[in-house]
Amino acid sequence: MKGIVNFFKKRDVSVVLGMLVGTLIYCLAVVWILDLGSFYAGGVTGISQIIETIVVRITGKPILGFKSFFIAILNVPLFLIGYKGVSKRFAILSVGSIAMQTIFIALLEYLKTEFGVNPFVALVNDKLLLSVLGGLLTGLGCGIALRVGSSTGGMDIISQYVSFKKNISFAKFSLSVDLAIIIVSGFVGTVETAIYTIIRLIVGILVLDKVHTIYKYMKVSIITEEKDRMREELIARFNHGITIYSAVGGYTNKTKYVLETVVSSYEAEEYKNIAMQIDPHCFITYTGIKQIYGLFNRNAIT
Repeated sequence: MKGIVNFFKKRDVSVVLGMLVGTLIYCLAVVWILDLGSFYAGGVTGISQIIETIVVRITGKPILGFKSFFIAILNVPLFLIGYKGVSKRFAILSVGSIAMQTIFIALLEYLKTEFGVNPFVALVNDKLLLSVLGGLLTGLGCGIALRVGSSTGGMDIISQYVSFKKNISFAKFSLSVDLAIIIVSGFVGTVETAIYTIIRLIVGILVLDKVHTIYKYMKVSIITEEKDRMREELIARFNHGITIYSAVGGYTNKTKYVLETVVSSYEAEEYKNIAMQIDPHCFITYTGIKQIYGLFNRNAIT
């Protein structure tokens, strides 16, 4: 049992699981909720929905697998941007998410079309509730994938690139892209659809901003007696500066050392893991930081 727990604590396993869970939640929201309410998702998925709507109007019938096909095609150039502009690891994980997204959406659409599988069908006339639920689940799905260092593909890759290279808020850039899709959806669909899509977008952005913490900052304070080993390991792994000062434990009256550093939030968990391996009795605290000034190494997602 302990071996299984340790296995799932490994970073690569948790990242892949986070990618799969986040992608599945996002796909369920798109097929079961957004399509049911005729709302549009953001980014590439939203563009694919708009194209699908136009094709259905022309042909008079839906084409099974059309949306998932376009999602895969439109993500190819974006993958190259993520590979060169963010990191290889991020791009590879995003490809995995895109592949899973293509499969999940195609499968869910097949089950919905052929067998009527959709637990939210009773809410078809409650547009407001559908838009809120759609925003909640799409934001949650994207947030989970991004939090572990992957994405749900599409404009998430571009938003991450802009956030990493230009220090522009991920949420703000994503919002501006989605607003453009909403404007187009008002012409392709109806004004009512556009309004409910806006509600879905606002809820999604709020949830995403709470769940997604990559490229925000935290101060990590580690109190330990293993000053030298801790300093060497952390600097070698993360390339962030560390401030060290001595302190006296009020309970033990022993001299200890406090190591303080500022990190990107996605790095904080690994700081804890390394520190606990070196000194299982160390004391660690995290403090959120809104902004920093001065020299700071923004490490790519590795």
